[in-house]
Amino acid sequence: MNSAAYEPRAIEYPYEETLDITPLPKNHLFTSFQFKLESEETEISPSSHVASYKAFPKSLAPILKTTNTRELHLRFGQGWWDSEHWGQLPNHGETAGGSGVEVWAVIESSDSAHAFKEWLKLVNLLSGLFCASLNFITEENTVFPLRSFLPKDDIPLFDQSNGLFLLRAALPSEPVCTENLTPFVKFLPTRGKEGLASLLDGHRIFESEWHMISIDVETVCDEEHSTCKYSMQQKVDAVVDVQRALRRVSNPIPKPVTGDELVCDSKKPIDAFQCFAINQKTKTKFSLNEIFGRTIKNGSHLGRKQSKVCVHALPHWNVFLVNNGDLFGTGDNCFDLDTGNYNILIKTDNTFEVMPVSYGLDKGGLRTVFQNNLDVEAQIIYLETLPWFMRIYLQSLTITGAEKDEVIKSIYYQPEIDRQRPTHLEFEIVLPPNSTITMAYQFDKSLLLIAEYPPDANHGFSVEPGMVRVFEPLDYQVRTSPDLLTLPTPDFSMPYNVIIFTATVMSLTFGTVFNLLFKRTVSEKDADLVSAELDPKVKIKAKIQNLKQRIRSILHKDTSTNEGKS
Repeated sequence: MNSAAYEPRAIEYPYEETLDITPLPKNHLFTSFQFKLESEETEISPSSHVASYKAFPKSLAPILKTTNTRELHLRFGQGWWDSEHWGQLPNHGETAGGSGVEVWAVIESSDSAHAFKEWLKLVNLLSGLFCASLNFITEENTVFPLRSFLPKDDIPLFDQSNGLFLLRAALPSEPVCTENLTPFVKFLPTRGKEGLASLLDGHRIFESEWHMISIDVETVCDEEHSTCKYSMQQKVDAVVDVQRALRRVSNPIPKPVTGDELVCDSKKPIDAFQCFAINQKTKTKFSLNEIFGRTIKNGSHLGRKQSKVCVHALPHWNVFLVNNGDLFGTGDNCFDLDTGNYNILIKTDNTFEVMPVSYGLDKGGLRTVFQNNLDVEAQIIYLETLPWFMRIYLQSLTITGAEKDEVIKSIYYQPEIDRQRPTHLEFEIVLPPNSTITMAYQFDKSLLLIAEYPPDANHGFSVEPGMVRVFEPLDYQVRTSPDLLTLPTPDFSMPYNVIIFTATVMSLTFGTVFNLLFKRTVSEKDADLVSAELDPKVKIKAKIQNLKQRIRSILHKDTSTNEGKS
């Protein structure tokens, strides 16, 4: 019998991972970890069953199937993106979100009411999966966006009698921590043990100037073969302050700068006791090991492609791959990783832009500034979701910098319902070239029930960021900063104080009245006599005292008689 020699073949999964590194002005470094995963193809049917998930996380797929979710987008973010110095958001803002947690999904359902029930089920399941407070998403902070969030046109319908519904909610005060990053890493087939995910250290990621964790899941179908699959993209973006990261390595315990290293600003007053220090470092040399505290452990052997690291730097930057002490370089600064521990060494000598700026609250008003620095007009959609206790006056809407009719083309307004739904606003705006437009409107603050105040009510109530989507001259989206709304807050200690004060007054009053009604005022001598008459112990004590006095008197008489005889 002839048998061909067996050649083992590595199993390849639909999994890719890349790391993009971009130096930014003012000693900042932008890092973007990207992971792409896919599931096995199944038939287009509501009752279809996935036999093998391959690289796709098995814990997430049943949630999507149970809730009939065709698209899912989840964002965890903190920090502020400095668009003035860093430019546009990565990927035209498609993978960015506001501060806190933001989620939107496309759900297949027969009507909006049933879609909302599936939505609540979805966010509650995701809450436990990601260790987040998504279970606090209710009808009070959920909207059905019209034009600000546009799903893809090729989303499949497993049941042609149903429709697709887009729902969105945000929790701007949700803190982002390592408990949100841990399930994210566990979704990956490498589990963070090797490949690019081995660089993900929660302490380094969450101390960055700006960080964003995003998950995008889509249902991709092949109509020719009547099959569908889940496609997921996971991203971790962070802007790291390089100088602060290097100081953590070289100087873990902060110490003041020595006099010979201190450089003062000559444009400001200088004397023996005053110096305005400036940073004159023109050369920067660092590695990913110093930034993240780790090296890349091997490349991913599970994917169809090798792990790739690309550094998008100017020509005067020098980028090297370090492996076992050897330096390697490429013309495009992109490196494919195989086996071994890798480090990236970086050396250097040292548009169109829409900037919505939320100025917060000013005497019951909200103001947003849009700035267009291009020579062409910009067409945007501005989405604002306000809590029900902010009752806006749409007639108070004012526009400065241009005529109102020229700037605002259409308005979609769905008023709030107390404790049931938020205010939903979508503005279609055209920004003239080289213009700055300010939009402002007034609102009233509603009173809440005492049980509706959070534990830190004096801190204020977070209002989720507004969302700007640019359609012309390019597709781009950005969020504003979240606002902090201060509502009239009751003194929560007052009920306790009232109870204590009332109980004290009642006890004093009752005790005094009771003594006056049921007790008689007598002198101390009379009180002792009465006590002696009533108390048998006092009688016995008095008899003992009398007996002692009689014995003493007898002894005293005998002593005096004996002395007289002598």
